[in-house]
Amino acid sequence: MKSTGINAAEEGQALCRVAMWFLAAMIATYTLVFGYLTWSQQANFGTFGYDMGIYDQGIWLLSRFKTPFLTVRGLNYFGHHVNLITLLFVPFYWLGAGPKFLYLAQTVVLGLGALPLWLLAKDRLGGPWVALVPAGAFLLYPSLEWINWWHFHPDALIITPLIFAWWLASRRSWKWFAVAVGGCLASKEDAALALLVMGGLIFAQGWWMRRQGPEPSGGSGVMTAGLLTMSVSVMWWLLCTKLIIPSANDGQGPFYGNLFPGFGSSVIEVVSGIIRNPVVLWEAGTRADCLIYYLKLFAPVAGLCLLSPVTLIGLPQLLVNVISAHGYTHDIKYHYSAIITAAVFLGTVEALSRLSKRKIWVIPGVVVLLCAAVWFNREWSPSPFGKSFRTGIWASPHDKHPAVRAALALVPSDARVTATYYIVPHLSQRQGIYEFPNPFITANWGIDGENPGNPEDINFLVLDTTLNGDKKDLYDQLIAPNGPFEIVFSLDGIVVAHRRSVF
Repeated sequence: MKSTGINAAEEGQALCRVAMWFLAAMIATYTLVFGYLTWSQQANFGTFGYDMGIYDQGIWLLSRFKTPFLTVRGLNYFGHHVNLITLLFVPFYWLGAGPKFLYLAQTVVLGLGALPLWLLAKDRLGGPWVALVPAGAFLLYPSLEWINWWHFHPDALIITPLIFAWWLASRRSWKWFAVAVGGCLASKEDAALALLVMGGLIFAQGWWMRRQGPEPSGGSGVMTAGLLTMSVSVMWWLLCTKLIIPSANDGQGPFYGNLFPGFGSSVIEVVSGIIRNPVVLWEAGTRADCLIYYLKLFAPVAGLCLLSPVTLIGLPQLLVNVISAHGYTHDIKYHYSAIITAAVFLGTVEALSRLSKRKIWVIPGVVVLLCAAVWFNREWSPSPFGKSFRTGIWASPHDKHPAVRAALALVPSDARVTATYYIVPHLSQRQGIYEFPNPFITANWGIDGENPGNPEDINFLVLDTTLNGDKKDLYDQLIAPNGPFEIVFSLDGIVVAHRRSVF
């Protein structure tokens, strides 16, 4: 009997190892596909100053030990967001890294999110093979793939450690849980809101454990971990929004305080506004675009996440997104949905775990999840399998690209430049790179357009003149015979002009 038990255990371990190889293959496939697509996106001028140029310039400045003032954005790097995790990229920038590296790093981290999700599902559902379905659904999730598509953003780096944090908490592995929490908080200050809720859920678990039995249940320790998580989250949020960001912005708070008209400009004001004006919240949250947003968030997991309170981890971010006046926040294509993505899948696994208590429901639940994941990847994702794939969302080689590359080769590395938005990420590793028409006309700059750049500092224009639009008159003035700039290159609408010498 003992021998039979050992053989069964060994067989189980062998099956688990095979399942892990399948998981590794899934992650590798995702990484290779989206690694190639995003690399090509940057190479084919499919990224913009907002936001690829912002992060590339910021990290480059940090790597050169220069004041990290973002001339793409008009803010100090740490006055924009608190993305301490990007300091890990500085050594790679010493070796010549840039936007392609940022894209690749983001792709790898997003793909690895399937690992902690599989580990959680394996624990919750009782087997390594059934756990592959939530992991696969994660990699097929339309919002995840769109987040990967939309430039590099530290928000995306929150997803994997946030999933790890919940799994580690379920294992009561508190030291590694603290590491995962630190990774979340270092990615962006917004993570504190999700971790506040996660801490509350952990505390509630501990409280329930204490009610169910004597102290050996460990309930007090779990409650303590939850309270500490909540406390650290609140303190980090306050430190970022009340000290770090204002210190970098000459006393002004976060720029996104202006995005919530009718609710307030701080977390306390927004929460108070929601409580005092629930009708306004209802009206904001039931707009047609928000209803579509909910559908695209929840349908790819067949709505299973709505059966678990763990999905509440994403509720603060969801509320922020739907009351924001910025349309991108309630669209699954953008990084604002990163935290919600993690919460949706944590909730989905926990919902399946509930179904697993009635074994008859497990397989149907998993099959429904798999079908929804495959179907909605086809309908809504940017993957090669998706309907959007060949609609131009992924940049491809263009006849004017040789002219752009020739223009870039003419710009000295120390030149201060203003450029067309899609050219900016190819010139962002310098102290002075502006998105035209800045600094001649202030646009999308700072918090309220304060402290604009000095036009006299610019010594090169690199423009796609076909995109000048209503700034054509400004361009004509700049390159007029008596204007400050002289054209030195012009091909296929791509122009390089340098400042005329003054004798």
